[in-house]
Amino acid sequence: MTNAIRLTALSLMACVGMTACGSHQAPPPGASGSSSTKPSTGISTTVSPSTPGNMAMSPTAPSSTPQCVGLSICPPPPPDAEGNPGCYYADGWRANESGAGIEVWYFHEPQNMSKPDKITAVVRKKDGTNESQDADIDAGQQVHRFEFAAIDKSSVQEVLLTTSSGRCFVIGP
Repeated sequence: MTNAIRLTALSLMACVGMTACGSHQAPPPGASGSSSTKPSTGISTTVSPSTPGNMAMSPTAPSSTPQCVGLSICPPPPPDAEGNPGCYYADGWRANESGAGIEVWYFHEPQNMSKPDKITAVVRKKDGTNESQDADIDAGQQVHRFEFAAIDKSSVQEVLLTTSSGRCFVIGP
């Protein structure tokens, strides 16, 4: 098999695999303060913005093995320093489109979809201060986007989400 055919076959298999992984969650509906796509948070590998997560290489990983991030098949990350578990695999945060602030994405977990909830997003900054926003999540609402327009990505220490189920940390860039 020539190199061109091998490359084409590998590319096709990768696309099929990413499509299969992305089909685990229905696309979120458009709603006020919401968006229908999950942002890519990859560091060295980019996945289509319509995919609910991606595989990314960890910049501090000692090996070249990809770290599984943002897919339903990934093992959950270990708790943070305070013992907070990682949030739902699809939740995430990144710099907003302008680059001047950040956006935090909350995806209502399927098992809680029929229940309304109140959610608080807390951004802990490296200078020791916190900023937070609250949102009411309607029953059936799949996604909510929080925007912190005045927080630069480089100043973020940690992002937390608090719901009626408890508090968790959000995986970001």
